[in-house]
Parts: sequence; structure tokens; C-alpha cells
Amino acid sequence: MSRNLLHVVLAGFVAVGLSGCFDLTQKVAVKRDGSGEYTAILAASGLMGDALKNGKSDMLKPNKAKTVTRIENGKVIQTSNVTFAKLSDIKLDDEQISLKVLSRDFFGFGPSHVRFRHVFHVDKARDAHGDETGSMGRDVMASIFGDHVYAFSVTLPGSIEHIRPVKIAGVEIKPQVTGDFYNGHTVVWRMPLSTALAADSITFEVDFSAIGDFNDVRTRDTRQAAL
Repeated sequence: MSRNLLHVVLAGFVAVGLSGCFDLTQKVAVKRDGSGEYTAILAASGLMGDALKNGKSDMLKPNKAKTVTRIENGKVIQTSNVTFAKLSDIKLDDEQISLKVLSRDFFGFGPSHVRFRHVFHVDKARDAHGDETGSMGRDVMASIFGDHVYAFSVTLPGSIEHIRPVKIAGVEIKPQVTGDFYNGHTVVWRMPLSTALAADSITFEVDFSAIGDFNDVRTRDTRQAAL
């Protein structure tokens, strides 16, 4: 089975232990024609940083990603980027990204009302590593990862109509929204990395309205893609 982003992250953490703390960022951008970009950024120091510097990670496999590694303020930062003509071009394992058209105005000649959804199945990746990470409680996670951060952002055209609340362990993670109607909006959620890794799943959902060519589409599961 092909590995994906979170498998690589957890495997690296298990291998290097407390010397493997890192910050994780995911970015998705969708254009008016349904094309876009998916980007993963891992910033680490210590042994995990050395592993990144030595090219021992493959965050977005089996997708053909452009990966750039740089050193900034003592941290090794690896950025992997995949462009897509449609979301179904992307193969993921423990994540699913989708667009669903809710309605179209003026018989399809006006704006489309579309739901963007990203579901991160943290528990599946965590369970794949058994006792190494699955037995950790939230307090232990917090003590290990300290002030390290997980962030997810999505950039969408047109107007934002609704943002679904993200709640983990009873705590709501409030998003930050920037941008405008003409250039699109970016919605960003930031949370402690320990909070993200202790969750079962995290769903980021945004309803937006824009003129463009949108269809119901989702990323492909790597297990199905291999059949």
C-alpha cells in the first residue's frame, strides 16, 4: 500500500522519538475551472530535520509532486506540491478532498453554490503504527509536541457562504478568513499538533459561491487506485 503524508510523519516521529518534533501545514487551492494545487509543508529540526534534509521522506507518494527542501532559522523545511486538473487526479490514503455542487443559479449561467470538504482520517494512520502512537493520551501528546502546530488552509474563488465549525475534544478551532470576492478567499485553521494527532478525524468544510465550471468530484483512495 502506498504511504501518504500522515504515515510519513508518524513513521518519522516513531523512528526519531523526542528529537522529531515538527510543524505540519496542508494547503489546497481550487480555481474556477476546478483545477488547483495541493501542498504539504513539513518543518522539522533535530534528527527528523536531518531525515528531511537527506531526502528520506516522500510525503505525497504516489502523486508526482515537486518537492523543494530549504533550511530556515535552523529548521529544515520540505515543501511538496501537486497540481491537478481535477481533484480525481489526486490519490490519497487517509484523506479525502471533495467538491459537491449544491445548486446552480439562473439555469447554470449564474454562480454555482459548492461545498468543499477535506476529511483527515487521523485514526487510520495512527492505528497503522500500533502501540508507538496509539497508546499516547492527549496529555502525553501535548507534553511531547509542545507548541508545534498543525495548519490546514483552503483557497476558494468567489464568496464564502458557510464554514462548518471544527470541534476536537469539545474545543472549537476558529478559522481565519482573508481575501475578497475578486481574488478569492483563504480559510485557515491552526491548532496544536498534539490536538490534531489525538483526534479520530478532522473535517474542514466550506460552502462557497462562484461563477465557474464545477462538478461533483473527489480525490481517489490509493487502495482503490491500485486495483
